[in-house]
Amino acid sequence: MPYAHFFLALSSHVETLIVSGGYPLLFLVVILEGIPLIGTAVPGHVAIIAAGFLSRIGIFNIYWVLAITLVGALIGDFIGFMLGRRYGLSLIARLRPYFFIKDSHIEKAKKMLDTHTGKAMFIGRFSPMTRALMPFLVGTGEISAGKFWFYNVLGGVSWVVSSVLLGYVFGAGYHAVSGYFGKFAVIAILMAIAIAWGYRFVNARFHIFARYELITLGLNIVALIALVKTIQDAWAANSFMANFDVWVSSHIVDPTTHLVLLPTYLVHFGYWITTVGGTVVTTGLGVLLGLVLLWKKKWRIGSIFLFSMASTAFSLGILKEFFMRARPDDSAGLILGFLKPIVNDPSFPSGHAGMAAAFFVVLAYFLLPKIGSRMKRELMIIACVLAVFAIGLSRLVLNVHWISDVIAGWSLGIFMATSSILLVRYVGALVVRKRE
Repeated sequence: MPYAHFFLALSSHVETLIVSGGYPLLFLVVILEGIPLIGTAVPGHVAIIAAGFLSRIGIFNIYWVLAITLVGALIGDFIGFMLGRRYGLSLIARLRPYFFIKDSHIEKAKKMLDTHTGKAMFIGRFSPMTRALMPFLVGTGEISAGKFWFYNVLGGVSWVVSSVLLGYVFGAGYHAVSGYFGKFAVIAILMAIAIAWGYRFVNARFHIFARYELITLGLNIVALIALVKTIQDAWAANSFMANFDVWVSSHIVDPTTHLVLLPTYLVHFGYWITTVGGTVVTTGLGVLLGLVLLWKKKWRIGSIFLFSMASTAFSLGILKEFFMRARPDDSAGLILGFLKPIVNDPSFPSGHAGMAAAFFVVLAYFLLPKIGSRMKRELMIIACVLAVFAIGLSRLVLNVHWISDVIAGWSLGIFMATSSILLVRYVGALVVRKRE
């Protein structure tokens, strides 16, 4: 609660923060993409398209975006050219073990240069496989600086203008679509597309994700869309979920007579479930398992457990403090006399649902590859799903949360857990490649 004013002030200045930090970040990213080795892992092209999109919706100034990205692209390419001129191919040979550079990428760029240098520089800029390598390889050859600058400016202007305009046109469609579906929903869809593209981008270059991790990606995207939708609903003054929340709560405790409408044994069972699956229990188990796995030198899965628990708990705290939603007035457990009053604890989202979802998603990810029987794997999945549902529904049975709180908690926990899995898998692959 003491941080509520901070989050409200922060939210009112989000656009200012994006603008003040966005231009320098855009400039840096575009420069880095022109540098060999580093540029292969920097999504400069995506950043330029995104800047064009933000220009169309009024956050960035399109003229500043065009100027910054053009200057950044030319500087980045010039740095790559000078590195090639001074160090030659020996630089890539020395540093390649630390980056995901394939021989096929270098050979493709060389073949284009051998055919026609100017044409290769122009076309190579539009190919993500050769963009970061082309200026460097040109520098290793005999081309003059004047000729380099001619084709560098020609290709840079074409690449920047076309990329910014692509994002700008896409931004025009955003206004039309958001009018029907809502801005939050469209943002969620855009984020989901970015995540899916990032997964494909990483796997196409580095081949680090197993086939079954497509399920992890699918869960991540679905959870993201559900989470953003519940946040949009919580933000709105009048929403469908608000009416649904009240309707569900009124079927648990009568708002007029304050009598519990559910059977007493069901409320007692909900209290047992919510105690066994409490935030302290799930968080403690997740952290304990993570530490034990790290102690056993199982760095990847141990890190996933710890990062999932920490990121989910942190996000829950931020959202609770930001929305400060009040809980239902009448708690079934409090009325029946076996639940203590909940004081000064915001309702949205449900911490029980969020931490349970994060814990059991990672637990399933950890255990399923170790189970040989298909039937046992399916039973394991069912058990984890039922545990997550039971803990979330227990909060409704006790009438200490609205149903939208529980849905938001589930979505947040699943999103954070699956994001942790994908991120740690990527970082782990980088570490392994560096060692090799």
